[in-house]
Amino acid sequence: MPATLRRYTLIVLILMSPVLSAAQASQAPLLAQELSTYRLLTLFHLLRLEQGSPDVQARLEAEVQHFAGLLTAHPEALPAPLQQKAQHFQMVLLNNARLNYEAIDFYALDTLSQSAHDLLQLNRRQQALAPAASPTLDLRQAILMQQIAAEYVREAASFDSGSAVYDSAQERFEPVDVLAKAFRQRLEQLQPILAGSAEQRKKWGQVQVIWNYIEQPLLEYRERSLPFVVNRYSEQIVALLVN
Repeated sequence: MPATLRRYTLIVLILMSPVLSAAQASQAPLLAQELSTYRLLTLFHLLRLEQGSPDVQARLEAEVQHFAGLLTAHPEALPAPLQQKAQHFQMVLLNNARLNYEAIDFYALDTLSQSAHDLLQLNRRQQALAPAASPTLDLRQAILMQQIAAEYVREAASFDSGSAVYDSAQERFEPVDVLAKAFRQRLEQLQPILAGSAEQRKKWGQVQVIWNYIEQPLLEYRERSLPFVVNRYSEQIVALLVN
């Protein structure tokens, strides 16, 4: 390769490398927003189950602040249409959370489900524009765990005295058992990739132990409901994966 061409190639690579780094970095706020969205859905439906528990209400409000903070902290990674969807979802969530749990009807649940679905779909389309980076693999697994928890707790909260309160989330989101099988498959695929160091092996070993404890209830979610157990242990898995 001629010296002039080599110098030109080197200059292009140097100039482009910050752009590539920024593109990869821009995926982090999107993933954080996706995780927070599922976390908010989990806490909202947990609030229904707990019939307005002050403790769950406080946790929900704290997560809302975190969710809102992502919008202002990363405007470059969260474009205007995505910010609008996020603000609409936050407004719907807060309006529903202020209702007496007995007043949360089909319309309220359907509106929340639709706003969450719209936000998540747009978020994932935005993620597709940024190149994938291997450090996000365990974060994506954490998001899947939180998605499972959100859907499991929603299902549990949709039963009142044995009668299902239908909402369109059943059509928009995948069933818990399907998500659980995907988590198991990805867990087995990721362990050899991410368990390179002793610290990583310890972390993934802990995730495996906790997952083994809740996997069967997730697969049998239509036969028995253990929302508080699933929520507690899913929180532990998410904490391990994001740290």
